[in-house]
Amino acid sequence: MERDSGYEKNYQRLAPGLVGCDFAECAPRLGLKAVPGGVEAEYLGRAYRVTEGGVEPLDGEYADPNHRSTLVHYALSKGDGPPAEDFLGLMQLPGVLRGRKSPGSEFLSASIERAFGGKGHELFAKAAESLGGEFLGVHPSGGKLWLFKALPRIHMQVVFSEADDEFPVEARVLFDSHATEYLGFECLAFMHGALGDALAEAGQRIDGAS
Repeated sequence: MERDSGYEKNYQRLAPGLVGCDFAECAPRLGLKAVPGGVEAEYLGRAYRVTEGGVEPLDGEYADPNHRSTLVHYALSKGDGPPAEDFLGLMQLPGVLRGRKSPGSEFLSASIERAFGGKGHELFAKAAESLGGEFLGVHPSGGKLWLFKALPRIHMQVVFSEADDEFPVEARVLFDSHATEYLGFECLAFMHGALGDALAEAGQRIDGAS
Protein backbone atom coordinates (compact mmCIF):
# COMPACT_ATOMS: atom_id res chain seq x y z
CA MET A 1 0.00 0.00 0.00
CA GLU A 2 1.37 3.40 -0.96
CA ARG A 3 2.02 5.74 1.89
CA ASP A 4 0.36 8.71 0.14
CA SER A 5 -2.78 6.73 -0.71
CA GLY A 6 -6.34 7.76 0.03
CA TYR A 7 -6.14 5.60 3.16
CA GLU A 8 -3.29 7.75 4.45
CA LYS A 9 -5.28 10.90 3.70
CA ASN A 10 -8.22 9.44 5.61
CA TYR A 11 -5.97 8.80 8.61
CA GLN A 12 -4.63 12.36 8.44
CA ARG A 13 -8.21 13.62 8.43
CA LEU A 14 -9.14 11.52 11.48
CA ALA A 15 -6.02 12.01 13.63
CA PRO A 16 -6.76 15.62 14.72
CA GLY A 17 -9.83 14.26 16.50
CA LEU A 18 -7.45 12.95 19.16
CA VAL A 19 -6.68 16.50 20.31
CA GLY A 20 -8.43 16.93 23.64
CA CYS A 21 -9.07 13.20 24.09
CA ASP A 22 -9.33 12.30 27.78
CA PHE A 23 -6.86 9.43 27.70
CA ALA A 24 -6.94 8.98 31.48
CA GLU A 25 -10.69 8.32 31.26
CA CYS A 26 -10.69 6.10 28.20
CA ALA A 27 -7.72 3.91 29.17
CA PRO A 28 -9.51 1.76 31.79
CA ARG A 29 -12.82 1.83 29.91
CA LEU A 30 -11.23 0.59 26.69
CA GLY A 31 -8.72 -1.73 28.35
CA LEU A 32 -5.71 0.30 27.22
CA LYS A 33 -2.44 1.01 29.02
CA ALA A 34 -2.20 4.59 30.26
CA VAL A 35 1.13 6.31 29.53
CA PRO A 36 2.17 9.96 29.85
CA GLY A 37 0.22 11.92 27.27
CA GLY A 38 -1.72 9.00 25.86
CA VAL A 39 -2.34 5.27 25.81
CA GLU A 40 -0.72 2.16 24.39
CA ALA A 41 -2.61 -0.59 22.58
CA GLU A 42 -1.92 -4.03 21.17
CA TYR A 43 -3.56 -4.46 17.79
CA LEU A 44 -3.16 -7.68 15.79
CA GLY A 45 0.09 -8.57 17.52
CA ARG A 46 1.70 -5.15 17.27
CA ALA A 47 2.07 -2.40 19.88
CA TYR A 48 1.04 1.22 19.21
CA ARG A 49 1.06 4.49 21.13
CA VAL A 50 -1.89 6.85 20.73
CA THR A 51 -1.47 10.51 21.71
CA GLU A 52 -2.89 13.85 20.63
CA GLY A 53 -0.22 13.80 17.91
CA GLY A 54 -1.57 10.62 16.34
CA VAL A 55 -0.90 6.88 16.28
CA GLU A 56 2.62 5.46 16.04
CA PRO A 57 3.84 1.86 16.19
CA LEU A 58 6.30 1.28 19.04
CA ASP A 59 8.65 -0.69 16.80
CA GLY A 60 9.25 2.40 14.65
CA GLU A 61 8.36 0.59 11.43
CA TYR A 62 5.79 1.70 8.87
CA ALA A 63 2.18 1.00 9.87
CA ASP A 64 -0.78 0.59 7.55
CA PRO A 65 -2.88 3.79 7.70
CA ASN A 66 -6.04 1.72 8.06
CA HIS A 67 -4.61 0.19 11.24
CA ARG A 68 -3.84 3.67 12.57
CA SER A 69 -7.32 4.91 11.61
CA THR A 70 -8.89 1.97 13.46
CA LEU A 71 -6.96 2.90 16.59
CA VAL A 72 -8.10 6.52 16.32
CA HIS A 73 -11.71 5.35 16.18
CA TYR A 74 -11.14 2.98 19.10
CA ALA A 75 -9.50 5.62 21.32
CA LEU A 76 -12.42 7.97 20.64
CA SER A 77 -15.07 5.28 21.14
CA LYS A 78 -17.76 5.85 23.75
CA GLY A 79 -18.28 2.11 24.21
CA ASP A 80 -18.31 0.60 27.67
CA GLY A 81 -18.54 -2.83 29.24
CA PRO A 82 -16.71 -6.11 28.71
CA PRO A 83 -17.01 -8.36 25.65
CA ALA A 84 -20.15 -10.50 25.65
CA GLU A 85 -18.17 -13.62 24.66
CA ASP A 86 -20.83 -14.73 22.23
CA PHE A 87 -19.90 -14.52 18.55
CA LEU A 88 -21.71 -13.66 15.34
CA GLY A 89 -20.89 -13.04 11.72
CA LEU A 90 -20.27 -9.40 10.81
CA MET A 91 -23.64 -8.96 9.09
CA GLN A 92 -25.49 -10.46 12.09
CA LEU A 93 -24.06 -8.00 14.65
CA PRO A 94 -26.50 -5.72 16.51
CA GLY A 95 -26.99 -2.40 14.78
CA VAL A 96 -25.75 -3.51 11.35
CA LEU A 97 -28.30 -2.51 8.72
CA ARG A 98 -29.34 -5.61 6.85
CA GLY A 99 -29.40 -3.84 3.50
CA ARG A 100 -25.85 -2.55 3.58
CA LYS A 101 -22.99 -3.90 1.54
CA SER A 102 -21.18 -6.90 3.00
CA PRO A 103 -17.35 -7.18 2.81
CA GLY A 104 -17.96 -10.38 0.87
CA SER A 105 -18.80 -13.08 3.38
CA GLU A 106 -17.81 -14.32 6.80
CA PHE A 107 -14.90 -16.11 5.15
CA LEU A 108 -11.43 -14.68 4.81
CA SER A 109 -9.89 -13.82 1.48
CA ALA A 110 -7.99 -15.92 -1.04
CA SER A 111 -4.75 -14.91 0.70
CA ILE A 112 -5.59 -17.51 3.37
CA GLU A 113 -5.88 -20.23 0.75
CA ARG A 114 -2.56 -19.20 -0.80
CA ALA A 115 -0.79 -19.14 2.57
CA PHE A 116 -2.27 -22.27 4.15
CA GLY A 117 -3.75 -24.38 1.38
CA GLY A 118 -2.42 -27.93 1.58
CA LYS A 119 -0.23 -27.12 4.59
CA GLY A 120 -2.56 -28.11 7.39
CA HIS A 121 -3.47 -26.67 10.73
CA GLU A 122 0.07 -26.76 12.15
CA LEU A 123 1.24 -23.78 10.07
CA PHE A 124 -1.98 -21.88 10.77
CA ALA A 125 -1.50 -22.53 14.51
CA LYS A 126 1.99 -21.02 14.43
CA ALA A 127 0.73 -17.98 12.55
CA ALA A 128 -2.21 -17.55 14.93
CA GLU A 129 0.01 -17.83 18.00
CA SER A 130 2.38 -15.19 16.60
CA LEU A 131 -0.60 -12.78 16.61
CA GLY A 132 -1.62 -13.69 20.15
CA GLY A 133 -4.29 -16.18 19.11
CA GLU A 134 -5.58 -18.73 21.61
CA PHE A 135 -6.65 -22.21 20.49
CA LEU A 136 -10.05 -23.10 21.95
CA GLY A 137 -10.56 -26.58 20.52
CA VAL A 138 -12.83 -27.96 17.84
CA HIS A 139 -15.81 -25.93 16.63
CA PRO A 140 -19.17 -27.76 16.18
CA SER A 141 -18.65 -27.37 12.43
CA GLY A 142 -15.51 -29.50 12.74
CA GLY A 143 -13.01 -26.70 12.18
CA LYS A 144 -10.34 -25.59 14.64
CA LEU A 145 -11.49 -22.63 16.75
CA TRP A 146 -9.17 -19.71 17.58
CA LEU A 147 -9.76 -16.60 19.68
CA PHE A 148 -8.07 -13.29 18.86
CA LYS A 149 -8.24 -10.29 21.16
CA ALA A 150 -7.65 -7.92 18.25
CA LEU A 151 -8.28 -5.00 20.62
CA PRO A 152 -9.00 -5.27 24.34
CA ARG A 153 -12.80 -4.99 23.88
CA ILE A 154 -12.98 -6.33 20.31
CA HIS A 155 -12.65 -10.10 20.39
CA MET A 156 -12.79 -12.17 17.22
CA GLN A 157 -12.91 -15.88 16.50
CA VAL A 158 -11.62 -17.74 13.46
CA VAL A 159 -12.87 -21.21 12.54
CA PHE A 160 -10.11 -22.79 10.45
CA SER A 161 -10.98 -25.80 8.30
CA GLU A 162 -8.23 -27.65 6.47
CA ALA A 163 -8.50 -28.45 2.77
CA ASP A 164 -9.71 -31.89 1.70
CA ASP A 165 -10.44 -33.68 -1.56
CA GLU A 166 -13.61 -31.65 -2.08
CA PHE A 167 -13.10 -28.24 -0.49
CA PRO A 168 -10.26 -25.72 -0.20
CA VAL A 169 -9.00 -24.40 3.13
CA GLU A 170 -11.51 -22.08 4.84
CA ALA A 171 -11.25 -19.55 7.64
CA ARG A 172 -14.52 -18.10 8.95
CA VAL A 173 -14.49 -14.92 11.06
CA LEU A 174 -16.88 -14.16 13.93
CA PHE A 175 -17.07 -11.04 16.10
CA ASP A 176 -18.01 -10.63 19.74
CA SER A 177 -21.61 -9.42 19.74
CA HIS A 178 -20.64 -6.25 21.64
CA ALA A 179 -18.14 -5.16 18.96
CA THR A 180 -20.54 -2.59 17.52
CA GLU A 181 -20.67 -0.88 20.91
CA TYR A 182 -17.08 0.21 20.23
CA LEU A 183 -16.56 0.46 16.48
CA GLY A 184 -18.74 1.09 13.48
CA PHE A 185 -19.42 -1.30 10.64
CA GLU A 186 -16.69 0.11 8.38
CA CYS A 187 -13.97 -0.36 10.99
CA LEU A 188 -15.14 -3.87 11.79
CA ALA A 189 -15.27 -4.76 8.10
CA PHE A 190 -11.68 -3.58 7.76
CA MET A 191 -10.65 -5.60 10.82
CA HIS A 192 -12.20 -8.66 9.17
CA GLY A 193 -9.80 -8.34 6.23
CA ALA A 194 -6.88 -7.10 8.31
CA LEU A 195 -6.92 -10.23 10.45
CA GLY A 196 -6.87 -12.40 7.34
CA ASP A 197 -3.98 -10.45 5.84
CA ALA A 198 -2.02 -10.59 9.12
CA LEU A 199 -2.51 -14.35 9.39
CA ALA A 200 -1.50 -14.91 5.76
CA GLU A 201 1.62 -12.75 6.12
CA ALA A 202 2.61 -14.52 9.32
CA GLY A 203 2.06 -17.92 7.72
CA GLN A 204 4.15 -17.06 4.67
CA ARG A 205 6.93 -15.69 6.88
CA ILE A 206 6.99 -18.77 9.10
CA ASP A 207 6.76 -21.16 6.16
CA GLY A 208 9.58 -19.37 4.36
CA ALA A 209 11.83 -19.56 7.42
CA SER A 210 11.31 -23.27 7.97
